[in-house]
Amino acid sequence: MKKTLFLAALSLCTGLSAAEFTGGRWKDFVYDRPDTLPILFGGESRGENVNVIDYCLYLDVWYADGTPEYGVRAAFEQGTHGWQKVRSVFFPRKPVAKIEMFALCRKGGGKAVFRNLTLERREGRGDEIDFIRRTDRPYSDSDEVAFRKFTGRKIAPARRSAPASGPSPSTVESGKVEIWVADSMRSVSPLTFPKAGDDRAVRLELAGRERESVQICLSAAPDVEWTNVVLRLPRLRRADGAEFKGRLEWGRIGYLARESGYLPHPMAMPQNEKWFPDPLLPAAPFKVRRGGTQGAWITAYAAPDAEKGVYTGNVEILADGGITPEVAMEVRVFGFSLPEIFGLETAYSVMDGFIRKLYPDDFKAKKREAWDIMLDHRLNPDDISRTSPPEIEDLVYARRRGMNRFNVLNVVPAPKNKKTEMVLIADPKEIFSDEFYADFVNRARPCIEAAKAHGLDKLAYFYGFDERGKEFYAGIEKFWRRLQKDFPGVPLMSTAKNYRDLAAGRTNIAHLVSGDWYCPVSNDYDVELNKRLRADGRKVWWYTCCSPYYPYANMASWEYPPVEARILGWMTHRYRADGYLFWIVNKWYQPKMDGSDTYFPDYRTRNGNRMPGDGILMYPGKDSIWPSIKLANCRDAEEDFEYLQTVSSLCGRKAADEISGTLVSSLTDFTRDPAKIRAARIRLAELIENSARCAEVE
Repeated sequence: MKKTLFLAALSLCTGLSAAEFTGGRWKDFVYDRPDTLPILFGGESRGENVNVIDYCLYLDVWYADGTPEYGVRAAFEQGTHGWQKVRSVFFPRKPVAKIEMFALCRKGGGKAVFRNLTLERREGRGDEIDFIRRTDRPYSDSDEVAFRKFTGRKIAPARRSAPASGPSPSTVESGKVEIWVADSMRSVSPLTFPKAGDDRAVRLELAGRERESVQICLSAAPDVEWTNVVLRLPRLRRADGAEFKGRLEWGRIGYLARESGYLPHPMAMPQNEKWFPDPLLPAAPFKVRRGGTQGAWITAYAAPDAEKGVYTGNVEILADGGITPEVAMEVRVFGFSLPEIFGLETAYSVMDGFIRKLYPDDFKAKKREAWDIMLDHRLNPDDISRTSPPEIEDLVYARRRGMNRFNVLNVVPAPKNKKTEMVLIADPKEIFSDEFYADFVNRARPCIEAAKAHGLDKLAYFYGFDERGKEFYAGIEKFWRRLQKDFPGVPLMSTAKNYRDLAAGRTNIAHLVSGDWYCPVSNDYDVELNKRLRADGRKVWWYTCCSPYYPYANMASWEYPPVEARILGWMTHRYRADGYLFWIVNKWYQPKMDGSDTYFPDYRTRNGNRMPGDGILMYPGKDSIWPSIKLANCRDAEEDFEYLQTVSSLCGRKAADEISGTLVSSLTDFTRDPAKIRAARIRLAELIENSARCAEVE
């Protein structure tokens, strides 16, 4: 027997240990009799200032049929720590022929050493694995130990409480609550406390028809709790007494409970923290818990005719009927307005099926509420999964509020079950037939004709073949050519993988060039290919979803900082993408949320693609639908795009690129510093206000 086979045979019984080493490929395990036994693996590591993407034990699993399963992980805590033990289990889908095991500390900084690595192939014996200990503060004075119980060929999540592992981390002086201000692009957890240099006043800059947001953070000492806290917003005035034209609104920041099973990000909060921010709840009295930070979210909106100038006032914070020290607020209004019609073409899917499921008795009203949230954020309330066309009155309403694109239908059959939330894909035999095509045309034509009657037909497109591979290419081309004849001028957009094959130079595959608009995932975006496609009259959008991963920009995961949503607007302009797609904003598989408190301990945040939060940019409250911090940064990305678009129009593309180039060097090399983005925005705004200055950037 080969050595690797001998090692594998031993691992079936006891596993193997190893002396300390600094990581890399540890061992290969080869099986002469492939089977589907679970794979239990583990080890220990000691870390020093570790801040990386992959600090873990890592398996590449090869099945007997030659197909791989890459990236099976058991993660260690980041930072500095003594020897930490991890174990995890993987259930193969098919018989396993080979396993490659690695110990990794890569894609970032810091050092790690590893020891006592093991790999076993067996059923569970009640093993408790994947331990993560997180503090529950400030929600309670305890720790939460989360783990999974491995029995037989099944595994189940479990958790238990434990005494708090240390004193409160609050840095606030005993008896006090500190009030400070954080940028809207920053993720502020309930255990984030003010530092020297943090703002103590609100400063915002915006154009007419624009919204900008900011966080007011209240951080309490371990012996202080405030209740019934509310904000009283000022009437902003200019130095000459003129009042700000627009409005100010505030709400509460909500916190979700972090669960294991996510891809880390170097800018994520510490691994021992449980609570992270995202939902934006309506204004109501709230609590500042002992030893914690509670955020309030303020949004300023400038009316289209808001006059240029600096407007000031003070935000009052009332707690238990008393008024705390005020927070100074300054809003600078630029001397221009954003256009009525949105500048960036987007497809953010608000799916009817999820709204209908949670709000069956109030579907139409809640759908309009969700659309209003999207339109307030200058994003199209679209749906790439539609199996029935949108109502014409909804389209007319959305166009009046700025919508610039809408999908008519997805190229899939209508679901037989009316309770189906969404249909994104279909089997080739279901859609590449004359019968299906006739049904598709019958569903689409009334919408196209109604759109023409209202002058909306130029905004229409079809979507289809979501991320489908080469087995679809011939059918896509035939379907597309039929659509061109029956609906001339209505494009077909697809995220099919023919773009990726074109970018890879796979010219031996037939039917690659078929469709009007290509939409690759952002890490597949190819500038030179795009030039060729556009020269042939096609458009190239791009999208993000549960990929790409760091170091690319993405806002799908709660672990990724909100600034990455905003920088995508700058990237979209700089790399000439014709539009931006996000597959769904309301993937609601959980019950409606009760907003009486700002903490949601029962809301599950674990998902299977290791990018928790993918598909959730708004939340289903019991009485209303709530936007989110992520969605606010998507809004700001669109508005920043419009600044760049206006500078390009007034001063030339070179002027816009010179400024965006200070923030973005490549798709993996870009700033995550909110201050730099705000400084670049001001430069754009001042060019727009005085386009005679364009010569300065020539």
